[in-house]
This record gives sequence, C-alpha cells and structure tokens, in this order.
Amino acid sequence: MTIKRLILITLVVATLGAGFWQEPAAQAQPAATPRPHLGYGIHVAPYAGGATAAEQLNMDWVKVYEPFQLSQFANKNTLYRMDLPWPSNWEQFKLDVRNRTRDVVNLGADAIEVHNEPNLRIEWHSVPNAWEYTQMLRVAYIEIKAVAPQVTVVSAGLAPAPTTGDGRAISDLEFARDMFENGAGDYFDVFGYHPYGFNAPPEDAPAADKLNFRRVELIRQLMVRYNLGHKQIWLTEFGWLRNPAEDGVGCGLGDPDFREFAWMQVDGQTQADYIVRAFDYADRNWAYVGPMFLWNLNWSMFSLTTLSRCNHMRWFALLKADGQATTAFYSVAAMTRRPLLPIPEMTLVADAMTVEVGVNCPGVVKVGEFEIQNTGYPGSFTATISPAVSLSGPQVDVTPTTARDGDTVTVYADTTGLDTSMYIIFINVTAEIAGRNVARNVRGYVIVSDNYAACN
Repeated sequence: MTIKRLILITLVVATLGAGFWQEPAAQAQPAATPRPHLGYGIHVAPYAGGATAAEQLNMDWVKVYEPFQLSQFANKNTLYRMDLPWPSNWEQFKLDVRNRTRDVVNLGADAIEVHNEPNLRIEWHSVPNAWEYTQMLRVAYIEIKAVAPQVTVVSAGLAPAPTTGDGRAISDLEFARDMFENGAGDYFDVFGYHPYGFNAPPEDAPAADKLNFRRVELIRQLMVRYNLGHKQIWLTEFGWLRNPAEDGVGCGLGDPDFREFAWMQVDGQTQADYIVRAFDYADRNWAYVGPMFLWNLNWSMFSLTTLSRCNHMRWFALLKADGQATTAFYSVAAMTRRPLLPIPEMTLVADAMTVEVGVNCPGVVKVGEFEIQNTGYPGSFTATISPAVSLSGPQVDVTPTTARDGDTVTVYADTTGLDTSMYIIFINVTAEIAGRNVARNVRGYVIVSDNYAACN
C-alpha cells in the first residue's frame, strides 16, 4: 500500500559522482512552511494622499492606478492596473497599449495587470464573456512584451462571484475555465485573482458554492487541470469590510452604495485579525501564490463629492476618513513577513514516498509522486529528474524524466529479486535557474515484507 500523507520536502543539495548517489552530510527534515514566496502589497488611491502611510505599513509592493503614482514609490515594487476599453479599432488599441506600457515602464512599473474583474458586467462593455476577454488579453500581452519583455503581465483579477441569470456576473470558476479553454494561459505570466474574505475567516474551507478567501484553492485546481500549475497566482485584491458604525456612520440596507455589502461587515478588530491571518495562511499553505495586494489603504480619504459616505470602498480602507490609522493598519504594519525571493526557486512537494510489497510477489510498484514547484519570483524553469543508482536496492524509474515547474513526477521501483528489508531510494532533480545550477533530492522507501498480505 502507499501512504498518502502530503509533506513538503525542503531538500539538501545532492552530491553526484560517477553516476552513484552519495550520502549528503546531513539530511533535511520535512518543513511545515514552504520557502518564502509572498510579496506584501497594498492598493494606494490616486489623488487621496497616503504615500507616507504606505511607507509605514512596511509593504514591498504597491498597486497603483495612475502613472504619476509610480514616481511616489520608486523604492517599492509596483503593479500598475491598466484598464482597457473594448476596442472599436484593434490597430489603434495595439498602439495605445504600447504607448501606455512604454510610459509606465519608464516610470518604474514592474508589473501590469490587464484590466479588472471582466467577469462582472460593471467592469465589461456588455455581458461578461471569457472569449472576448481572452482576445483582449492576448493582444495586450503581445504588445506589452514587444515594448517591455521584462515586465510581469498579470491577467485581470477575477471577482469571486456566482453566475447570475441577468448577466451581471459570471462565476469566477466558470470564467477562468473558459479563459483556459480559449488559450489564455499563453498570454499571462501570472494569474490575477481577488479572493475577498466576505464575512468568513481566512481559514474557512473552500467550496464551489461558497465565497471566501480560500476559494484561491479552487482556482489553483483549475490551473493544474489545464497544465498551468507552473504559473503563480497573484492576489491582486483581497480584504474585509469594517463596520461603519464604529466611526459613527450609519449605513444600512436602505443605502444603495452599501446594501449589497452590508452582510460582509465585521468589526475593526476582526478585520485586523483576519487580514494578518490571511497573509499567514497564504505564506504557510500556498507555495504557488506570489504578491498579495490588500484592498485598500486610503479610499476613505476621498471627498464626499467623489465617494459617498457609505460607499463600500471606504470601509475596506486601513486609514479612516481623517487619515487616522485603524486597528488593522497597526496590525498589518507589525505582522511577520518573509520577503519574496528575487529569483525563481525550486521546491519539491512529495507524498510519503513509501510502498510495501510482499517478498513472494515481486514486480514494478508505484512508490509515490512529487510536484516540482516554483516558490520564488515569477518565472519558469525545466528540471531533469534522474534516480540515483544503487548496487543493492531496487531499480528505480521516473516519469517524466524532464519536467517544468508545476509538473508532477511519478516514481516506480522494481522489487524483483530483492530480499526482505527496507530499501532507501533517492531521486535527484536538477535545474539551471537564473544562471545557478540547483540540485534537490527526494527520499523514498521500498519495504519488502515476508507478509503475503502486503501483495495487496
């Protein structure tokens, strides 16, 4: 039988010589947390101040909306949201994307998000249509890369939503699936997503009929199904809405700017706790997630002529209308961080890699599987997988023998002719990443038993 417990293997560099495996000086122990992979980010509103407060939050990323904001954050990594109209003239559209890209890259943009929440009618030119968005993304990606190949292109963050009969929204899961069916995976470097917490804690388990923070895991399952597991997901918006009553503002079901959001509100301390726990959960559990952008810093500071007092965007903010910090602001500023690695990093995630067979029923058996993950900066690499040669143990084979990050490798062992014993096997995985030769290994166990029942 194969033990199905998942563990994260933080691996030591293998020493290879003459085609045989040599015992490393010390074996690494399974780790509960993947290597650093998150970026810590915040949305900053244009024309509303807040640049100093953004510095006090200790974020390494900011998301901005106007080109002039980029110069305010020259010491940060920056994501620029490029909102795009549906083209009436595709040639003019291409020219506009190139010109806008050139402008924002010259000002320091590190990444560009192509549009926003196209699965919502309010953000699209008509009823949301994944095929249409994929065409826009394809053209924009090609034009952006023609001007600035080094820029990270992020697909538009999808809004978590159910499909509505009136065309106001298409489910994020349905929309993403249709994007992948139409080839969108070739036209983004990382996938954008907006996993708001709504009124649930960040650890709340995901399900197709639930809207919560861990819905990210359902998006990840889709990406793996469509062979996109080697690409990161960036959480380009997430957060929790604070109860306006804490600031003496009465917003209820009768207010058109708040009534659809009233059910999401939590108190300020809960908002603070949930945000910090969300960063921590993603850090410990989602090796495939990169930068996370908290919504928002300072939409609360817009004038009442720009946003009504009960507009929901105000109450996600970490600053109050007068610029004073909320409880969440202080909690986020003080939370523990593990900065994103500046280059791709190879990590192997394996099952228990253990199989037991009877001595009287030899043959080829499956030992287990492991996934090759990029737990560093966005990018991709190809790894070579080779079993270490053993003079006394089983013959070991793997499939495939080369794999990209995001791929799964299956390990087999031939127990023919082996005596009863426990045999340790090693799989060496090597890759060249950013000019470095990186080597990792996975350990497995083949147990040959005199118990006939082990044949089963």
